[in-house]
Amino acid sequence: MIQFLLNQELKTERSLDPNMTVLTYLREQAHKPGTKEGCASGDCGACTVVVGELHSDADGQQQLRYRSVNSCLTFVASLHGKQLISVEDLKHQGQLHSVQKAMVECHGSQCGFCTPGFVMSLFALQKNSSGANAHQAHEALAGNLCRCTGYRPILAAAEQSCSQRVPDQFDQRQAQTIERLRAITPSQTGELNDGEKHCLIPLTVADLADLYQANPQARLLAGGTDLALEVTQFHKALPAMIYVGHIAEMKRVERFDDRLEIGAATPLTDCYAALNAQYPDFGELLQRFASLQIRNQGTLGGNIGNASPIGDSPPL
Repeated sequence: MIQFLLNQELKTERSLDPNMTVLTYLREQAHKPGTKEGCASGDCGACTVVVGELHSDADGQQQLRYRSVNSCLTFVASLHGKQLISVEDLKHQGQLHSVQKAMVECHGSQCGFCTPGFVMSLFALQKNSSGANAHQAHEALAGNLCRCTGYRPILAAAEQSCSQRVPDQFDQRQAQTIERLRAITPSQTGELNDGEKHCLIPLTVADLADLYQANPQARLLAGGTDLALEVTQFHKALPAMIYVGHIAEMKRVERFDDRLEIGAATPLTDCYAALNAQYPDFGELLQRFASLQIRNQGTLGGNIGNASPIGDSPPL
């Protein structure tokens, strides 16, 4: 069983296919077709959604952190204990969200297929900055492709909606959302099982070791930005997976006088922030690695461990 918030609706899923992506879940299970499939490989950004989860800040206080991800590469089991926000969730009480309104007023949409993804990337940018500049807007939209409108009006929409923080319904109910996420924070190993395939969700390294020993054929799942391609591009079935994204020990970034220790399941966004702080010369280079959506999902361990000849991290 897994539990997550679909916007503000609590979802409890017991028997979904663990190979199902969040994109498929939204369109076929939740009947929210606003999120589009363009490439099914994490390149175009049309399927961008935002995932909210609890995160401890430097003082140990739990905060709500929103990040854009590619729903075409995100398996639904990874939503356990989190909040999923799609483009349909932004409109509130009959009024467009400020990022949607900016896209309309700046004429940032033509055929409209890519628009939901751009809107969600702008929403994530607005949530993660008190006042975004042009460079931050370019960075936030680097994983979204448009074939017909051109990027100038979209960047104008970013400037209009993200140059200053505009309070919205998500801010108003932030405390409530935090409490609801605390209530569904996993306390034991979870599992999503459809009778033929299953995904196990351990919480500790010790649990992972036991589960892997009992399921040696299982594929380890962290960000899924590479593994999910076996499902979306090669149409394979993955009968067993173990999701490591809830193992805190594998997501730590610790700084020492002479080194950084980075957990294998740490998202690349967090890895690169730590590396940039420690080694500023890497800053510009790190921003060239993939898109923000991919960096928010993909992990350092996965990028090295899959031994891809085109992997970004091994040369570094």
